[in-house]
Amino acid sequence: MAKNNKVQIKGLIRFSYLSENGFAKSKQGVDKMREMLYDPDRLERRFAWFEKLAFYTLALQDDTDFSAAILIGDSFPDAARTRLENLVAGFAPVQIVALPPMTHVQAVKQAYFALPDDPDATHIATFRQDDDDGMHRTTTARIRKVAKALLGVRSGDAPFVIGFNRGFYLNTKADPMLTERFERTPLGIGLTLVARKGDHATVFRRNHRQFTQYYDCYTEVSEPMFIRSVHQDNDSGAEPSGREGTLQPRAIQRVLRKGFGLTPEMLEGL
Repeated sequence: MAKNNKVQIKGLIRFSYLSENGFAKSKQGVDKMREMLYDPDRLERRFAWFEKLAFYTLALQDDTDFSAAILIGDSFPDAARTRLENLVAGFAPVQIVALPPMTHVQAVKQAYFALPDDPDATHIATFRQDDDDGMHRTTTARIRKVAKALLGVRSGDAPFVIGFNRGFYLNTKADPMLTERFERTPLGIGLTLVARKGDHATVFRRNHRQFTQYYDCYTEVSEPMFIRSVHQDNDSGAEPSGREGTLQPRAIQRVLRKGFGLTPEMLEGL
């Protein structure tokens, strides 16, 4: 019965993690990837997105009963690691996990495993967020509520997916800066895979755009739940897959303020 299920929520943000694969340029080798990822100018840009958007909205969550790993490479520059440690030090749910280069699948599994298990949990909900995107402040609360509800009505015990397909694309060089989009397929921001504890399946098991081919998926478009950034360092592109929204600029600003704790002025200069 649903009342006997307990869902533990674990998140993961990859912060310029040096992996053996997973990037568009990974075929150039680890040394080339290290040079690209740790370029001082690029790192400065990533910190700006992380501080003003990704970590900012993670720390703003209404439901803070979750844990989240910030995955970095064990060769992450010392000054950058100190800056990252100082930034997240005051937010208890977050833990920095440093790993050597390995395949992307191995790395994300180890990062999730580094987060302690709740001994009373029956299911683990693993969510993902990129280091340059934002989540609505109700995301983790919504994950918990939907996961518990679906566990009470589903037949079988296979993993399932919760996603949010409506949100904003943010391009500070464009006019307007924020546009509303309805995605056709699951977007990675806040995307969650719920599995029975011990299954070890995580939300990174497959390409998130293909989840509907492999799992039962519940996705919501009732309100904008993400901010997807568009900038020069996007590795996989940032093209929307669905239709345009209809919210006007003033309404977008209201949602931005109420749902993400942000104003357009706070995002300028990114």
